[in-house]
Amino acid sequence: MNWKNKPLTAVLVLIIGTGIIATGVISAGGAEENLVDSQQTAITRAAEKVGPAVARVEVTKSLSRSGPSSFFEDPFFRYFFGEPPQREEREVESLGSGFVISWQGKKYVLTNQHVVSGAKEINLVFKNGETYQAEVVGADEMIDVAVLKFTGDRTTEDLPTVTLGDPESTPIGSWVVAIGNPEGFENTVTAGVLSARNRSIPKPNSEGSYQNLLQTDAAINPGNSGGPLVNMQGKVIGMNTAIIRRNQQGVPITGLNFAVSIDSVEKVISDLVRKGEVTRAWLGVWFQKLTPEMGEKFGLENGNGVLISEVIKDSPADKAGLKAGDVIVRLNGTEITGSNQFQQEIMYREVGEKIELTIIRNQMQKTISVTLGEKTEEPKGTSMKEDSITDDAFGLTLSENSEKLQENYDLAVGSGLVVTEVKPLGPAGELQEGDILLQAGLSNMELYSLNTVEDWEKVTKPLEKKDTLLVRLLRGKGYRWITLSL
Repeated sequence: MNWKNKPLTAVLVLIIGTGIIATGVISAGGAEENLVDSQQTAITRAAEKVGPAVARVEVTKSLSRSGPSSFFEDPFFRYFFGEPPQREEREVESLGSGFVISWQGKKYVLTNQHVVSGAKEINLVFKNGETYQAEVVGADEMIDVAVLKFTGDRTTEDLPTVTLGDPESTPIGSWVVAIGNPEGFENTVTAGVLSARNRSIPKPNSEGSYQNLLQTDAAINPGNSGGPLVNMQGKVIGMNTAIIRRNQQGVPITGLNFAVSIDSVEKVISDLVRKGEVTRAWLGVWFQKLTPEMGEKFGLENGNGVLISEVIKDSPADKAGLKAGDVIVRLNGTEITGSNQFQQEIMYREVGEKIELTIIRNQMQKTISVTLGEKTEEPKGTSMKEDSITDDAFGLTLSENSEKLQENYDLAVGSGLVVTEVKPLGPAGELQEGDILLQAGLSNMELYSLNTVEDWEKVTKPLEKKDTLLVRLLRGKGYRWITLSL
């Protein structure tokens, strides 16, 4: 460039502009360094604050199993993946983590229920090497939490305690710290971010799911079970409990770790300390979230609410007049946005409490009062004769329920039409063998009960191409609604 012919003002602008840019780079770099230093300091302080209150939970229990036992064997894997072939009764040792809290003036240790399940002896080893004996005072399998009390003559006066925080006030994407004893390496600290709240994952026994979980990518490994998940203020917001190592196709994955949200734990501590178990309110319905297609079938303007797929006989819901196909949109005036929220709203209420449910039935709104009770065993149905039909249009074979089918598929009821064959790529590919179809229709206003092959023919014969069928079914012990399109 020939600077001689350029105006002085242009040269000054270029020089000044360059100076501004350079200054910005330096400032940004300094800010980034300060941010990194601040994060590292916060992580260090959180670990220093909580670490001394974290215990290695050593558990001795009797198990029937084959092969040598290993001390560094997290109970998570036995709990979630099952035991090896059983051959003999032997005493084994397992390992987890826990942390000390103060509750109504006394000190307790919180850990996972699966860590101490079946424990004959429990030892708590802290960062300073001090060892204490403990026993289970209460446990709740539903959210996988246990409360341990100290035993023996040792004083716990000098034991530090953690401060419990509010998970909702910890922003998604903020740094969190997991502290525990992976593979026996005591007081290991890992850092990551809070990836999400209110996650659900299936339970290992396939009966229900763990709900209201915190998701994090902070590294959690065998031995971390029961340890604390800590925010940058040094407050415990969760209890590390589960790891997903592979997806359904068997592909290895990382960074999917889950912790029981501490607000769920706080709601049950009182019951566990006082009674050793949690007494939960019970409504007595099977329910599910709504898909947009189902919302349209049930006449909803938005996708909020939960859909009742079954009402258990003689339950509080049954006595109050709730029915399968009702959509619950509000509880005591609070809008229901999904199934997880609804379950949380019910399960932590008192037995005997009266609630007001706003429902949509036959595309009309009404309010029903329900007095919550305690859960009872669900009755089984009666058996029927067997007959079958193959529907090529939907790509499935249905059989009338029978004692033989109940035995073959371990069915929970004796009514409905049982799916005995299904083409995976057909219109009914979402169904599975052993599913029981209970009701079907073009909308919730024209549903037919399905007990005979004639019932299925009556429902499906008038269907035309692109029609969508609304179906209520039972899979295992779970009722649900689905839509099937031709």
